[in-house]
Amino acid sequence: MNRRVMATGALTGALVVLALTGCKREGEAKGRARPGTQNAEAAGGTGILLAEGAAEDLRVSADGRFASFLKKTRKPTVEGIPPQMRLGELYVVPVEGGQPRRIGDGVTNVPGGLLFSPDSRHVLFLTGYNLANQSGVLHSLVLAEPTAEPQRLGDAVSYFVPSPDGKQLAFVDGGVLKLGALPAGPFRPVGGEVATAEFSPDSQTLFFKRKLRAAGSLLTVPVQPLATGALAEPRVLGDQVGDYLSSADSRYLAYQSRGSASTYDLYVAEAPEWKGKKVATGTTAFAFSPDSQWLARNDGGKPEQLGDLMVGPASGEAGRKVGDGVKELAFSPDSRALGFLAKYDESARAGLMGVVTLPDGEPKLVGSRVPNFTWGADGKHVAYLSRFLKPIYSVDLMLYAVGGEEKARKAQAGVFGYGFAPENGALVFRSGCTREGRACDFKALTLPPAPEAAPDAWLQGIYSYKFSKDGERVLATSARMDADTFDVSLYDVKSHSRRMLDQGAQLPVYFAGPGESLAVYVLKGAGAGVYVAPARP
Repeated sequence: MNRRVMATGALTGALVVLALTGCKREGEAKGRARPGTQNAEAAGGTGILLAEGAAEDLRVSADGRFASFLKKTRKPTVEGIPPQMRLGELYVVPVEGGQPRRIGDGVTNVPGGLLFSPDSRHVLFLTGYNLANQSGVLHSLVLAEPTAEPQRLGDAVSYFVPSPDGKQLAFVDGGVLKLGALPAGPFRPVGGEVATAEFSPDSQTLFFKRKLRAAGSLLTVPVQPLATGALAEPRVLGDQVGDYLSSADSRYLAYQSRGSASTYDLYVAEAPEWKGKKVATGTTAFAFSPDSQWLARNDGGKPEQLGDLMVGPASGEAGRKVGDGVKELAFSPDSRALGFLAKYDESARAGLMGVVTLPDGEPKLVGSRVPNFTWGADGKHVAYLSRFLKPIYSVDLMLYAVGGEEKARKAQAGVFGYGFAPENGALVFRSGCTREGRACDFKALTLPPAPEAAPDAWLQGIYSYKFSKDGERVLATSARMDADTFDVSLYDVKSHSRRMLDQGAQLPVYFAGPGESLAVYVLKGAGAGVYVAPARP
């Protein structure tokens, strides 16, 4: 069978057969072994070709139905640009099969040059990217319509962002912020000298910052017309604004405004008046809880000293002190606790691991020399790295059960990367690494752990991993010895079985398709192209 061309309806069925029987690609059917193997069929190579030829910058829409990639890439001949920067021809293709569509040229792989809308209905991209002014011609394309043509939206666009619901689009064209409905507007001008913009989580309000030469002002404007049908005028919240953040319910906005030559004060504004009030000084870190009930921020900071951590109502009213000299902070996903790094040492980039339960729990310091931490999905556990100096230097993974009386337990010594599996089924991490971190053991500690439980070894010699959303499968990559590419395998968490999918891939590798039933990746070398393989056990 010639797998260079696969009709849309045929690919899904072919993948089902392929998952059951295994199959060679066109070149392998003629006896060509994959690089570094004696028998390509035995070693893997279960992918079907979606798009032939060298490809880069593979991306997948949020719903997993479409992939985009660049072909005929070239490195701009400009000094000072990132070495990985490329310009190329942009293609999109349905991951279940179909004809790849060339939709633009001069598209960059740098952040901000290409986005899928959150609802996966549109792809937005800049063509003819100009390195001198970091702008290009903005287009939108309706993905589900095979014959749709890209819509030209702006000629000198330096920034664009779709609304969370995927219905609206804001972009800066020649310094002028424009706002309108996808896919083709009309787009009305909102303000000039604009640098960036963001929508509120409910997509009803647009916040935007002006350039420094325009006082770095932060403004807000309703997305929809007023009840009278008139368009609302933007409202200024503050000047010389740094970071800003909306609460998840879109009711509050917290933002930094320059308080002195070297520090920021923190303000909170409430919809719909959006009148800011100062709630802290010398603030470098702040966050709303996921349930929009709490606001945490450091307060009283100076250039040479970090502020103390305060937590209180999201409205910005006075809170209570829970930590000293805090730089990093994060609420648990269930909003019932707050994690932070206290007495933070800037030179060591580490602090004391602190945890406080809300609303009125006592703060606990549970670890030292901690550079980072992360929460489990259910908020019951927090994991963090701790640097131990004796008997030998080691960076170890620790696990703390929130609200318990037990001290943090050491999950593993010598860890390189960690996280929680979806649904909080396990704490996973890489350890025992060789080849400068390119080949590691992948282990998991089941949660909640028994007192003497040891981590289970899931995989060996992996470089990266990606869980399916249900946490039942893992796409793992292993760095090859004979080339700067990776082998891709699928691991089934329940059966602990590992199946090779392909060899010679580029990173990243994605789950895609209905129910994340497919893996999508790019192969280099002989047989180069974009491939899709079955990602079910």
